[in-house]
Amino acid sequence: MSMRAALPVPGHIGRAALLGLGAGLLTFVCGAPYWWHHVAAAALSVVASVAFGAAGGLLAGTGDTRSRSGVLLVVAAAFTAFTWLSIWDRGIFPVFAIFSEGVSIIAVGAAVLVYPVGRLVGRAERYWMYAAIEVLIVQEFLVEFVSRPEWNGNSADVFWPTLVPDEWLFDRLITVNIGLQCVLAVWYLALLVRRGRRLARNERPAMIPVLVATALVAIVATVTLRTDAWTDLEALMSFYVVENTVSVVLPLAVLSGALRERWWEVDAPLRVVRMTSASTSVARVREALAHALRDPSLTLLFWVPTEESYVDSAGRLVDLPPAEPSRWLIETRTDDRTPLAVIELDAALRSRPAIVDAVLRAGSQALLTAQLQAVATAHLQQVHAAQARVEERETAERQRLENDLRTGAQQQLVALSAQLEQLAAETPVESVRSVAAACRDEVQAALDDLRALAQGLHPPVLRTDGLGPALKSVAGRLGLSVDLAVSARRQPPAVEATAYFALCEGLTNVAKYAPDASVRIVITEVDGWLHGLVADDGPGGARVVPGGGLAGITDRTRALHGWAAVESDLGAGTRLRVGLPCG
Repeated sequence: MSMRAALPVPGHIGRAALLGLGAGLLTFVCGAPYWWHHVAAAALSVVASVAFGAAGGLLAGTGDTRSRSGVLLVVAAAFTAFTWLSIWDRGIFPVFAIFSEGVSIIAVGAAVLVYPVGRLVGRAERYWMYAAIEVLIVQEFLVEFVSRPEWNGNSADVFWPTLVPDEWLFDRLITVNIGLQCVLAVWYLALLVRRGRRLARNERPAMIPVLVATALVAIVATVTLRTDAWTDLEALMSFYVVENTVSVVLPLAVLSGALRERWWEVDAPLRVVRMTSASTSVARVREALAHALRDPSLTLLFWVPTEESYVDSAGRLVDLPPAEPSRWLIETRTDDRTPLAVIELDAALRSRPAIVDAVLRAGSQALLTAQLQAVATAHLQQVHAAQARVEERETAERQRLENDLRTGAQQQLVALSAQLEQLAAETPVESVRSVAAACRDEVQAALDDLRALAQGLHPPVLRTDGLGPALKSVAGRLGLSVDLAVSARRQPPAVEATAYFALCEGLTNVAKYAPDASVRIVITEVDGWLHGLVADDGPGGARVVPGGGLAGITDRTRALHGWAAVESDLGAGTRLRVGLPCG
């Protein structure tokens, strides 16, 4: 992105000042006959014109979408000055002044509606513009077509486009015009309210003062509008004075918003540097950019060269989001033009390319450091995913072996045991009977061992009834007295199997070193995590030995992004805690 000033350079500021002074001088000249007798009104009106001209010139020099609003404000300042030509009461001046008033109102209304994006954004706003032209320009022509200049408070010898003079119709058209202008004002206020509700967060500091000021001007102009402003020149001049005095708040609001924008432009890059000076983690960099650009929806995606893909802040591989009118994707690259990151922003920031560019330049080094962290996190995620897949395959393999043992060797041993029992019962030879009975007992013992092995690989009760009954069965076989509390729902097989074998290791440890201890087993689910606890009141002092059973628990849980911890102070019992993310 190219750098462009969010506010004008000094040369533009000078031109804005000249435009303001020019608008003030034009107002003074156009209303000179009135100002000699109304000095206070002259001062207020000239100040309002200077403010309009300067505010318009300031925005016109921005070089971005706000410049269109600036041009419209300059036009409004010029035509507002022309409205005072009515006081000259000669030639074409009164007619030109009447239409100048309509043009100035339309220009101000359009300037606010297109600010800051530089265009009308909906049908309602376009239709309002059409209606404003109809009411403030076309309707004025109709009034002049059916009237004489003296009916409008002017001299009879001024130029006036009279076609069919009709005083009754003239009065009716004035009444209709006042009603239509009131409707136009209410419609405009509704547009301002809708615009305020739809403002993006980064637009509010500059836009809210402008919207409030515009609403105030519209309300005051509508309330002070009187019928005699069409028929009495002095009443018309008084209306212009009130309107100009109140309307000065609008350019002041524009100037206030411009100053806020200037402060944003200066402070935003510095804020990124301040926020990332102590930490350049992915989360911190995203927070700094979002805060500086006033866009809490900002999303960061980092390029991982080895995968030729992007990852999110958690290190997960993701595709670039699809293009949407409400979002803006910006790709950043390193000095050697390799991809670095993609920043997804609110589309409203398209009207602030200079600020976005300045913020990204200020945060470029932090982005580079955060990318390295994101790449490392992505690689770690891949390792964990691979470990999880291995664990899932091991679980599936245990289930397969258990089924094979139950349906294969176990059934064969059962059949062999039955045959030996039949042989012992039917043979008349005592020596054969005793050998057959002994063999049957050996086969039965082997069958019991095989059943225990099969259940240890993946006990059926774990698959059918869950962790609670499975652990209770293990505690019973180990001869332990346990207090079991389970408040978790069923989990995926890999998660349940990992939790089961980890907690079984804890029970085995109790049976081995503290067989007379009381044991408490607690299984809970909190915030998407399955938590397991095996606690005993034995002598404690258990240590995690590399390659031992307790160390294996840590390896198993880490494979599923979980954790395990052992607390075993002397004389305080042992507590094995396990945490696994729920599937």
